[in-house]
Amino acid sequence: MLPIHGEMVGRGEAEGKNGTETKRGIHGSRYAWSMIDDDHTSAAAVLKGIRGPVAAVHTPFDDKGRLSTDVIPAYAAHLRGSGIGTVYVCGSTGESLALSVAERRLILEAWMSTSGEDLRVIAHVGSNAIPDCLELARHADSIGVDGISAMNPTFGRAADVSGLVEHHAQIAEAGGGRPYLIYEIAAFGGVAFPASEVVATAIGRVPGFAGLKFTSTDLIQLQLSLELATAHNLRIFFGSDEQLLAGLVLGCTAAIGSTYGYAPEPAKAVFAAFERGDLDAARLAQRRLAKLVIPLLRHGVLRTGRALLECVGVPIGPPRSPERRLDPAERALVLAELSPLGIRGLDLPETDKC
Repeated sequence: MLPIHGEMVGRGEAEGKNGTETKRGIHGSRYAWSMIDDDHTSAAAVLKGIRGPVAAVHTPFDDKGRLSTDVIPAYAAHLRGSGIGTVYVCGSTGESLALSVAERRLILEAWMSTSGEDLRVIAHVGSNAIPDCLELARHADSIGVDGISAMNPTFGRAADVSGLVEHHAQIAEAGGGRPYLIYEIAAFGGVAFPASEVVATAIGRVPGFAGLKFTSTDLIQLQLSLELATAHNLRIFFGSDEQLLAGLVLGCTAAIGSTYGYAPEPAKAVFAAFERGDLDAARLAQRRLAKLVIPLLRHGVLRTGRALLECVGVPIGPPRSPERRLDPAERALVLAELSPLGIRGLDLPETDKC
């Protein structure tokens, strides 16, 4: 943990008796300072130490589509064994918009209960219903997450950037001013204002504003957002696995993605080669990562990712309806395509792993 702006405290130490609310609504924070002030640089510092790949985690279901949180401790152990130190919970990979508020609370609680002091948790609380966002943000704050995030609404449209930022400000305030990432994912539709304008407007208006989860192919907006991030001590987490090296070249130092949960080796190789200045090796690693993504795009990112997670030993179960599992023939095709990449856990015959 990082000793930032005062004494570091572990989860639970700042919590009042019987889980009662402590000063400024902070429950069990890792950090001793108040995070509901106007200094967004303090909030950003919480996430500043996160580098490298962050796993956007899948939500476990049983064969009937019911939540299966008992899988999460094994999932967390797998991530730790893969060198992943931060998870992004209940985002698009986690099928958040197909979950009830009660389910999302249970999932987050399960991740927090297994996180200990070595696994950071960023909770996605976005929804098309602002009351749900506020409830989920308050809940995330109350159990001591490391950061809160929300995607732009996918239904309805803010009239302008200011209206969109006000939407996020409400959620961030409900989250007690914890480090807050706006989740920019243009592919989900809804609002689509330039990301850099959203960042510029959010500075000083969104409590705890710490930056973006940038899942977009608009590298012009990424550059403009990174310029603002450098000037205001914010973080931009790159969200396009297949373009990771481009994000690093432009200035990102961390990335959030689904492939990092079951096949982090190519991404870790991209980071390592880039950091030591070996661009040739970084390019080769990036091509390997791109080839990992190709069959996901062909067969469906969500369901193929879940199948690969099962191949590496995490019984994540099927996606929620109307998505469906890969059938055996599809899974065999995917594994045959990935086997030459030599990714640990995905380089064995199908019958040996999943």
